[in-house]
Amino acid sequence: MNMTQKKWAYVALGFICLIWGTTYAAIKIAVAYFPPYLLVGIRQTGAGILILLMAVLGGAWRSSAAHITPRYVGLQALTGLSMITGGNGFITYGMQYVSSGLAAVIGALTPVIVLLINLVWHKKGERLSRYTMAGVLLGFAGLGFIFNHGWADFLNPQYRLGILGCFGSCLTWSLGTVMAKRYNHNNVSPIMNAGMQITAGGIGGFLMSLIFDQNHTIQHDWHGWLATAYLITFGSAVAFSLYMFVLKQLSATASSIYTYINPAVAVFIGWLWLNEPLSIYEVIGTAITLAGLWLVNKGESENG
Repeated sequence: MNMTQKKWAYVALGFICLIWGTTYAAIKIAVAYFPPYLLVGIRQTGAGILILLMAVLGGAWRSSAAHITPRYVGLQALTGLSMITGGNGFITYGMQYVSSGLAAVIGALTPVIVLLINLVWHKKGERLSRYTMAGVLLGFAGLGFIFNHGWADFLNPQYRLGILGCFGSCLTWSLGTVMAKRYNHNNVSPIMNAGMQITAGGIGGFLMSLIFDQNHTIQHDWHGWLATAYLITFGSAVAFSLYMFVLKQLSATASSIYTYINPAVAVFIGWLWLNEPLSIYEVIGTAITLAGLWLVNKGESENG
């Protein structure tokens, strides 16, 4: 593997941590004004169209066209339905009922679930090292400190639907991550893959809205539209394109370790914007999590 590209993949992963760590708070704001699945449809379809437009204008479409067959488009759409309609749709639904910190912690199960899916659905050449496995588990252990004040939320009856939605999001996003790693063609631009997956996921969001949203009324307020604009541009168009690049360079498990940094970012943003609690335990948990990330990186280096 090209080591320069691998280093850039970790830089991209750092930006993903920052961006997706802030989206929990942005979703929390936006769902106060938008029905959840309608928000998914608007956010992801808008982002998908924006990415595809960038791909056409930037030449990515031209370099990828020879490999984009009807079957390939179908696999990308299926991946997008899992990652976006399922992963983003369920988390948006769940955020109506739970804190941004709790949602981020549940989402941090993603590397563990990706690891388990990979063990069941093994892809040759992507064998996980003992360091990667240990790092994934240590990173999740660090979340116990980051979210020390909120474990009682799991027992709150008012949070049950939200928790269920967050776990559903974690499962479908993890499955979609493994599918993307398996189905994304190396000669197709990550931007093209991102555009196809997000557009399909956004269309799925509109369909889910027709079935599950109790109403389709948007409360027009600049707070809601500003949060939605941020989710479209940075939360989806920028971050998901970076994620496709990262998946091209790293294993599916290593690519999903951003979810260990997200809770620290989400808890901090929740404290800053939403008056959610912050304590010294977050610092301890972040240190443990970073140790886990170091082990994952060592495992990736070991695999070359």
